[in-house]
Amino acid sequence: MIYIYLIAVFASLPIFAYLLSQRTKNKGYIFGLSIIIFLFCIFSFVGKFSFLGSIKNQQLNNEFLVLISEDKNITNEVLVRLKEQINQEMILLWLTSYIKEAISLKKFNSAEDLISFSESYFITPEEKFLFYSLYTQLRDAKFPNYANSDLIIEFERPLECILSNGVAQLFIMNGPNIPIAKVNFSSFEPLVMTNRDSSIPGFDITSAYLNQETIDMNILLECKNITNNYSLNTSILFDNNLPSNTYKIKVNEWLKNAQ
Repeated sequence: MIYIYLIAVFASLPIFAYLLSQRTKNKGYIFGLSIIIFLFCIFSFVGKFSFLGSIKNQQLNNEFLVLISEDKNITNEVLVRLKEQINQEMILLWLTSYIKEAISLKKFNSAEDLISFSESYFITPEEKFLFYSLYTQLRDAKFPNYANSDLIIEFERPLECILSNGVAQLFIMNGPNIPIAKVNFSSFEPLVMTNRDSSIPGFDITSAYLNQETIDMNILLECKNITNNYSLNTSILFDNNLPSNTYKIKVNEWLKNAQ
């Protein structure tokens, strides 16, 4: 907004020249009126209660909403104006609102474009979590059949083991060392692992199915009655055409580990 102040300075030069003239009458009246007019013009654009600035922002908002309603990519010109007109603290709120609007209207082209553009604005861990949540909402809206994907694990328990507790983790083969699902359990009843068991929104079982990933499954059992633990480490390629898959662990798959 500095250009507005520069324009105001240059526009005031003729007035000051007029005031400095020895033949000028009513200098106080002219000076006071000029100050009032200049302050009004400046605050109309950049003041806290700027109504002209608000009009510009409303026009920008309408352009965003029109593009979203037509499911078009957001133009560079509109995005540049967003960065110029909206302060840094508010941009994140604007972008979040537009992404949610596009998702709710099922305007996936606009939503994906906004997600791609906005990622760099989500900086803190809390903001990153919000970004991944928005991405997950978009993915689940676009692929509703996979929104509630799960993996059901059925057990044949080791004959010697009376279970104290167990932990099951799923990883993407050759992916980051972050589980897409992690569940603690205390019985050999069928275990259902879902997207809610992921620590990062969007990095979950649905993501693995949609991307046709091979899953590494790690399970550790602690037994009450013996000093040895049991573990299972295996890789599984599921039917990615199904949002729900089942894996049955046979008794001979367990490995006994000394404590």
